[in-house]
Amino acid sequence: MAVVTIKDVAKAAGVSLGTASMALNGKEGVHEETRRRVLEVSRALGYRPNQYAKLLISKQTNTAGLIVTDISNPFFGLIIKRVEQELEAQGYGLMLGMSDGSISKEKKILRKFIDLRVDGVIIVPSHKQFPNISHLGELRERGVPLCFITTYYEDIDASCVMTDLSDGSYQLTRYLLNTGHKRLVYIMGNRATPVASLRAEGFQSAFHKAGMDPKRGEIVVDEATFEGGYHATDQLLKQSLPDAVLAMNDIMAMGVIKRLKEANVPVPEVVSVAGYDDLIYASLLETPLTTVRQPVDQMCARAVELLVNDMRGRQGAAEKILLKPSLVVRASTRDRTKG
Repeated sequence: MAVVTIKDVAKAAGVSLGTASMALNGKEGVHEETRRRVLEVSRALGYRPNQYAKLLISKQTNTAGLIVTDISNPFFGLIIKRVEQELEAQGYGLMLGMSDGSISKEKKILRKFIDLRVDGVIIVPSHKQFPNISHLGELRERGVPLCFITTYYEDIDASCVMTDLSDGSYQLTRYLLNTGHKRLVYIMGNRATPVASLRAEGFQSAFHKAGMDPKRGEIVVDEATFEGGYHATDQLLKQSLPDAVLAMNDIMAMGVIKRLKEANVPVPEVVSVAGYDDLIYASLLETPLTTVRQPVDQMCARAVELLVNDMRGRQGAAEKILLKPSLVVRASTRDRTKG
């Protein structure tokens, strides 16, 4: 069946193309009898307006782009779900890109977003390496609103919504020190990135505030993945074991637990293990995981709020919003002061 165009409606109604367009779009300057006839003809012919053409005219697509780093980590899957729900409630669709933490992939995704004329972009920054982020310059030059979520790129003037990562690590480290753990190892990604350096800051701050030697807290760098946690633990097994291993996220902590159990090292009897994020799986493990809960729902709601305000011209200066994390104690850690 042939697609009915506005030209077909105009011809059947006996009016000019301009008059048909004005009538269909509810604009003034059209006699009511003419408007009624055009609308009746359009319904009879089954005319459907070209939404893409309307979007081109309005210069808005009612779509926002979201870039996440690691779709295999359920934490980012939850962010996708919540951001999509929040955008839908505001009348926007979602265009998704997955960078795998690769800056080159992130650059290609942003180019695609620009070509498809998204109204704004939310980005989960890469934590694999200290990146060259010059590609974000074009986004800013074109005036496309941008908001970071979970962490940020330094030297980019854009809003960001994230958990206070330093405070979360501080809470977790303080809890382990207070429960008799003396030698701690924190496994994390590249410390040159804020997502890792902030955690390291909180980790070391807990030692200082407890009046303890920070050398009791060792930082090990590896990939922030299940494999990274597994590999780093494999290396620790070749040394004297610490009292506790903290991981940058729950997925890494699961890799830690797997390798310790393979080596017949009981958790938490010999080594306590803790993560960060509080994924749904954290409470369902054979040994439920002590972790730090990030308020994902609130984080996504605030990020979308900031982006939508910016897309609608209501956002002022860039904001950095830090949300409060909370400690969740489960069976993967023990109180060593009780023997």
